[in-house]
Amino acid sequence: MLQKRIAIMSNSGGVGKTTLAVNLAYQLASMGKKVALFGCDPNGSLTLFCGLEDPLNADETVDYVLRPEFSGDYPFNPVWQDVISGIDACLGGLVLTETSQRLVLTKRGEYLLADKLEDHPLPHDVVIFDCPGTIEQVHTVALAASTHILLTLKPEDKDIDALAKLLNWIYETRRDLRLKPTPEILGVVPNGFKDRAMHRDNLGLSQFEGVESLPAILDQMKIPLFPTIRDSAYIANAAAVGLPLGIYRPKEPINEIYKDIAIAITQATEGEN
Repeated sequence: MLQKRIAIMSNSGGVGKTTLAVNLAYQLASMGKKVALFGCDPNGSLTLFCGLEDPLNADETVDYVLRPEFSGDYPFNPVWQDVISGIDACLGGLVLTETSQRLVLTKRGEYLLADKLEDHPLPHDVVIFDCPGTIEQVHTVALAASTHILLTLKPEDKDIDALAKLLNWIYETRRDLRLKPTPEILGVVPNGFKDRAMHRDNLGLSQFEGVESLPAILDQMKIPLFPTIRDSAYIANAAAVGLPLGIYRPKEPINEIYKDIAIAITQATEGEN
C-alpha cells in the first residue's frame, strides 16, 4: 500500500489524541504494517505513552528533523519491541515551542516536514503525527505533510465548538496552502464517553428531539463518525505504564474500535476533496 500519513488533531487538550495514536500504531503493527510515530506536541505525551525516557536534547526530537542540517538520520526509538516489531517513535517535547516560532520565519516553513519526508523517505507503511491540543504552526506543518486527518474529541459542548473551529481552519488552510492531493478527513473519533445527559445529547442518544447532535452535523458535512470510545480506567492505566491497550488488556472490547479505525487507515485512498 502507498504510505499513509495521518495527522491526529483536536482543538482542545485531554481528548485522547496520543492515546489514539499509540493504539492505532499497535493495531497497524499487529496487521504487519510498519509504523512511524511523530510526537508533534510540546507536552511530550507520546514519550510517556510509549514507555520511553524524555529526550536528553533537541537532537533526539522532531525538532532535529525540522532543522536545515537534517540529512535523513531520523532519531527514532523502537517501541514495545519485546512484544511487537515495526513501531518507531520520533519524540516531541518542550523544545517544540521554540520550533514552532522558528518555522514562522523559515522559508517554506509550512511545507518543511513534507519536504523532509520527500527528500528522506521513510520505509514505514503508516506515519502518524500526534499534533498539539491547540491550533498552532506545528498543526500547519503536519497538515501539509499528511495524506489524511483523524479528529478526536470528547462529547462535551466546548469540544464540539472547538471541533467546528478546527474544521474551518482545516478547510481554509488546505485551500491556502494549495495542497495536492488534499489531505482528506478520515473521520471523527468520539472519546471518553460517560453516560450522562450532555454526552448522550451530543452523540444523538438522547430521547429528546430537536437537539443537533454530532452525528447529524457530521452527516451533513459528509464526515465519517467512528464508534464511540467509552471512558475507561483500562485506557488510562495502560497509558500510565506506557503501553497500548492491546498489550495491557488484549481482550478489552475497546480494542476492536481501534482495530476498525486501523483498517480504515489501510483502506483509505487519496483524493482531491
